Amino acid sequence: MEKPLAHEFLEVMNSMHKLTSRHHSMYPLHPGEFMMLGAIHHFMNESTMDQLVYPGVKVGDLSEVVHSTKSATSKMLRSVEDKGYIERVVDKNDRRVVYVKLSEKGEKIVKDTIKTKREFANRTIQKLGEEDSRDLIRLMRKFYLAMEEVLADKEMTERRK
Repeated sequence: MEKPLAHEFLEVMNSMHKLTSRHHSMYPLHPGEFMMLGAIHHFMNESTMDQLVYPGVKVGDLSEVVHSTKSATSKMLRSVEDKGYIERVVDKNDRRVVYVKLSEKGEKIVKDTIKTKREFANRTIQKLGEEDSRDLIRLMRKFYLAMEEVLADKEMTERRK
């Protein structure tokens, strides 16, 4: 008997989640901590003009970027700071304003991780083949948009209740 399509899909997604979790377990940081470091890295590299003016990113701005509360962001920042991956810089003009930036150790792990993920993606694409990889990417984008639509519909329905 054939399994329902939703069941097969969830099995594959669960298998992929387990595989990526196993991959993450080889690193000294949790996935959320990597995400935080990546957001700081991205923020500082995207806003080159800001680098000239600001020594890092404000916690509030970072919270918005990672879609998290300020308290959850602060807790995560404390964790990566304790591990030596970020530094805090107090604004010289307003001591209430604190910026965070990657330490040398933080920059190194972000760059190494980006390199490792790119190599992994390239090797996986090579095994899958270019045509199938392009089809998969196209379908994943389409699936993402469908998920967004379903979630928006659900949120709209919830608000009406």
